[in-house]
Amino acid sequence: MPEIQVPTAPPSPHLLALAGVDLETASAPALRAEPARELGVVLSRSRDPARELFLGRCAADRVPVVIRPSGGGAVVLAPGVVAGSLLAAADPGERFPEPYFRRFCAAVAAALRRHGAPELAMRGVSDLCVGERKVAGSSLRLWRGRVLFQVSLLVDPDVALFGRYLRAPSRAPAYRRGRPHVEFVTTLASEGCPIPAEEAAAALRQAFGALLAGRG
Repeated sequence: MPEIQVPTAPPSPHLLALAGVDLETASAPALRAEPARELGVVLSRSRDPARELFLGRCAADRVPVVIRPSGGGAVVLAPGVVAGSLLAAADPGERFPEPYFRRFCAAVAAALRRHGAPELAMRGVSDLCVGERKVAGSSLRLWRGRVLFQVSLLVDPDVALFGRYLRAPSRAPAYRRGRPHVEFVTTLASEGCPIPAEEAAAALRQAFGALLAGRG
């Protein structure tokens, strides 16, 4: 796991829980989805913090940086963002992440649709988008007979925060076409869905519960 070279503020228990740090050693099944109450940056265990983040800005603004257990790119958690994690037993016959992404992202999109969200399409590896703009990103980890799926949903955050703390990603899907963060992402609120963050979190918990029960 990469080391963070610039000291940043220590993360709160709330931020560590949103990042799913405790799920690396947890037993399946487990699910969690809740709105962010504070500002923080969460980074994949497979990416270099100095390459992906403006670490000096994080330190100057006392923004905590946390390494999550799963892969994918860096995200900003802030009020208006809902973070969800689902830990389940892996399918012994499925060794690759793509089928899990398709199943879990489809369940998230369907749950949000039932709460008034626009049609969300899966783009790139595991983004959920309205048209060409990303409204949720997800990541996955398969290990020790378990699968960890994590999603960051943009309900109504200040998207300018992304450009302040996140550099242009080292790996990006082709559909991004080099766009800066503020032009690449959107929010449910901006797309005409004024769903409260707590309601969006409840929708994710319901979707995750259905998946664990074999109904998703």
